[in-house]
Amino acid sequence: MIEIKIYVPSYFKKFRCIAGECPDTCCIGWEVDIDPETADRYSVIDGMLGNKIKKHLTRDETGCDIFTLCASNRCPFLNSNNLCEIQLNVGEDALSKTCTLFPRFFDDFGQIREMGLGFGCPEAARIILEDNNAFTLNYYDKCSDTSEEIDEIFLTELIELRKAMFSILEDGNYDFREKVTEILNLAKEFQMLIDGELFEDNNQHRTFQDCIAILENMEFINVERKAFVIGIKTQELTEDVFKLYRSDFEKLMIYYIFRYLLKAVYDYDVLTKVKYGIFACIVISRIYSVIENIDFDTRVKVMYSYSKEVEYSDLNMELLDEMLYENFGTNDLMNLI
Repeated sequence: MIEIKIYVPSYFKKFRCIAGECPDTCCIGWEVDIDPETADRYSVIDGMLGNKIKKHLTRDETGCDIFTLCASNRCPFLNSNNLCEIQLNVGEDALSKTCTLFPRFFDDFGQIREMGLGFGCPEAARIILEDNNAFTLNYYDKCSDTSEEIDEIFLTELIELRKAMFSILEDGNYDFREKVTEILNLAKEFQMLIDGELFEDNNQHRTFQDCIAILENMEFINVERKAFVIGIKTQELTEDVFKLYRSDFEKLMIYYIFRYLLKAVYDYDVLTKVKYGIFACIVISRIYSVIENIDFDTRVKVMYSYSKEVEYSDLNMELLDEMLYENFGTNDLMNLI
């Protein structure tokens, strides 16, 4: 066990679940994982609620406890008002770790833990897009936990690289395309230093239809969202979309770089982590382009819908990682921004 210091973005403490007022819900479409401690607590609940828990608590093929989903892929404890029956009857402390944590996420890097808010939640997406402060990480707390050994020198280099990317994105003297180009070149140069002669940059003249082809092969929670995404595969980019909504895309890139770049300390694949954010900007910019008179609430919906479908599926992220690594070179991505 080691002491781990926890750092969070400045907007982190603003989040409060808005429950039944949420325009979406995190209790539809996803398997509800139940950690062992929570499963033990549930086993002693009696009455009608206890019987319902026993009916729906089962184990998946990996041996993990889960709640089986009901009609329309709803959690069995999500009532007609989109409120959790377990929380209403037993209290917030009775929720599983998964339900308590979402949309927060955390990653450990040696003696550092970084926590953030995921874009897959409407309220979290709203908070991130509304925040007008420069992105900063603040000390939040400390805890004792186990942690994997990491290359501390490489981690320090990644942190400095990330700071440089944040500085570029927050510089008001350049347009968004120029910023993305500079960030991608930084990531490419950094990756070349790591890979040496083994470095490859497979530019294959990819088009936006190739981007949609990746999404088409993903699993989707919402079939209407999938149909919409496939339907825009021939959508042209509105010339001024990055100018009109530059702040949205800057915050989206900052989010992706914050959430994923330091993970390269474990696999040394810096460039693909940066490609995640650029790919998201490419897709979302086309969605912005197809919607007339797009207001703030609609932009929030576009952001959380993309994140919810792509980021919160291990299979989808594995597919995205593989395709961006093998089939989308840096020039391919620059030409699509």
